[in-house]
Amino acid sequence: MKFRSRTEITKKIPNKYDAVMAISNRVKMLVDGKRRLIEEFDENYVKIAMEEIASGALEVEITDKEK
Repeated sequence: MKFRSRTEITKKIPNKYDAVMAISNRVKMLVDGKRRLIEEFDENYVKIAMEEIASGALEVEITDKEK
């Protein structure tokens, strides 16, 4: 699998901290057995989550939390 660069992911999610949280949340879903959204056979869940976001297979909605 081609490893997506950080630049390709930040085009979809401009804030790098939000991008990390989105990848982390997706990895947790994959570990829990959720279906992959891309046809890759890599066992690295971080790479799979990053590819899903960069390719547009997974759309991420960022909401602001008020403190």
